[in-house]
Amino acid sequence: MIGALNQRASIMAQTLTPDGGGGYIESWDEIAQAWVSIEPVSGSDVFGPDAVESRVRHRVTLRRNAGVAAGQRVVVGSRILRIHAVLDAGPQSALTTLLCEELP
Repeated sequence: MIGALNQRASIMAQTLTPDGGGGYIESWDEIAQAWVSIEPVSGSDVFGPDAVESRVRHRVTLRRNAGVAAGQRVVVGSRILRIHAVLDAGPQSALTTLLCEELP
């Protein structure tokens, strides 16, 4: 399976910085780089009042990294995937699986 990790990705974490006016400025900072495998799992269309939005969910596999958490992002080229869940079998496992949704 490790040979299938054929795409270079950045793992990004959100940083909130006070803006001085009581709010925050959101930015995304790279916390790690990893070789990943991306497999589409499902897709759906969401109908809203003004638009139709497609949602595609993916299974992303990478070498085990305890610093990866839900709410972070995986960036591969111009694709941005929001991490919804981290499936980690523990320290004895070589790989971690992420359940992600591609952002438009």
